[in-house]
Amino acid sequence: MKLAIAAIVTVLASPAVASDLTLDIASRGSGGSIAVAVYRDAASFRRGEGPVATRTVPRNGPVTSVVIPGLAPGRYAVAAFHDTDGNGDLTLWPIGVPKEAYGFSNDARGRFGPPPFDAAAIDVPARGARGAFTLR
Repeated sequence: MKLAIAAIVTVLASPAVASDLTLDIASRGSGGSIAVAVYRDAASFRRGEGPVATRTVPRNGPVTSVVIPGLAPGRYAVAAFHDTDGNGDLTLWPIGVPKEAYGFSNDARGRFGPPPFDAAAIDVPARGARGAFTLR
């Protein structure tokens, strides 16, 4: 019994494993910022709601590196856009088509919306991961 309690205390006292996801995001145009949202499950990714992490960084050249720190090891999908007008939202044309460049991890593409979660999924192990994609 004492051994079991000691094992539980050791597990609870251990720090949680956190990983960094580094993304190299290519974009055309200039200025503005790159807005990134990281999703843990297919439902929230599909709806574009409830990301587990977000980050907005200045676009600093044809390829902007964005680090998402502190992710638990697992499977994630990423959506990003080039916020050229600085309003913090993906700007759309009146017919609902994005006006600003956008993209998804693995360069996954969807028809009339985001791609399937599995097409965009990136595995992030405990040692962290790096991915690259292009905004179009």
